[in-house]
Amino acid sequence: MQGLRRPAWLLASLSGLALTACGSVAPLPQGGALQPLITFGQRDGGEHPYVGTLLFVQNGEGYFSCTGTLLTPTVMLTAGHCVEGGGQANSETWVRFDEDAASDYFSPTSVWLEQKWIRAAQVIPHPLYDDYSAFPNTYDVGLVILSQPVNLGTYGQLPPLGYFDTTPQALLKAQVFEPVGYGLLGKAPPTSNKPIPDDYARYKGLQRFIEVNSTTTGSQSVKLTNNPGVGNGGGGTCNGDSGGPTLFNNTSVVAAVNSFSVTPNCKGNDFMFRMDTALAQNFVTPYLR
Repeated sequence: MQGLRRPAWLLASLSGLALTACGSVAPLPQGGALQPLITFGQRDGGEHPYVGTLLFVQNGEGYFSCTGTLLTPTVMLTAGHCVEGGGQANSETWVRFDEDAASDYFSPTSVWLEQKWIRAAQVIPHPLYDDYSAFPNTYDVGLVILSQPVNLGTYGQLPPLGYFDTTPQALLKAQVFEPVGYGLLGKAPPTSNKPIPDDYARYKGLQRFIEVNSTTTGSQSVKLTNNPGVGNGGGGTCNGDSGGPTLFNNTSVVAAVNSFSVTPNCKGNDFMFRMDTALAQNFVTPYLR
């Protein structure tokens, strides 16, 4: 679904090794507005109000965009590369939960952020996150602590420990997962002049399980489909979706966090940082008390 056309921001991806992090975006030109989406997906329609978008400055450059999941009124779950780069935590991070994140954009951006967004009081990467240097062990998980609470009826939840290791393969293959995010609808190959419509809004899609415990996933990631063939609303993720949740379909349980891909143009497969591991939950749960 296509929203209103807005001036495009220059898009750029955060990268680690030969991987493409699914977070975006780019320096913001004055008078511009972001335009990102879940690929092949559909508008969220208010289903996941606890999923929000981040704009941040990293290593003196900004603004970049990611997605995150509110676990409590002040604690948001996201990817490690959305809160730290090159060993430096974001110098500035803003969060918003409106489904249309930039429909009210006005210049200057700094004033728009102050008036319409929530400033992060702190951002916290996993202590072992190091720009994918230990790949396939990415440690790509982080938290954003908000400066003011967002009170909702529902928040994201952590999954059962060991879900991907103990669930039979047949059940994993039958399970439908739901990515939610504010990322790009897609990216055309460099040789293409075909425009891809975008909309800086919250979208959802459907994905299927492929594998865990491979040479690419290691023990920390899960490989999921990224294509339109998983029934109505099937799809995947792209730049700007990083840090967003991969939910068990029709629940608020975060099975994994959107992390990286290994193919260009946001096609092929997605790799998500598993939230069913002790490593992930031991990092997150102390901040939920």
